[in-house]
Amino acid sequence: MAQPHDDYKRLELQPGQKLYPCPVCAADAELWQYSETETTPTRKLVMCSRGEAFGPQQGLVNEGCLLYMPPDGFYRATIREALKYWNEFAKALMAQQRKNRWAAHQV
Repeated sequence: MAQPHDDYKRLELQPGQKLYPCPVCAADAELWQYSETETTPTRKLVMCSRGEAFGPQQGLVNEGCLLYMPPDGFYRATIREALKYWNEFAKALMAQQRKNRWAAHQV
């Protein structure tokens, strides 16, 4: 009997590949591969590892960090592109947070 297709498959980072932690919740980031079927091309993405509910979250959908299942813009054709997108997004968001917190602190 054929195994059911799993849309998402976790991939291991290769030596020298690095990921910034999640810029939203600071949890570890993970590299994943996505495909709708066994025969469709795969896309690579990086997502937050925090999938469990926290705070007021309830139910089985939309739990965890906002980047646990990121939007389509994070899905890329290659691992290199997915790592680059995540790391650039993380750096930019963390810089924006620092700037906004510093401005709020100065008031």
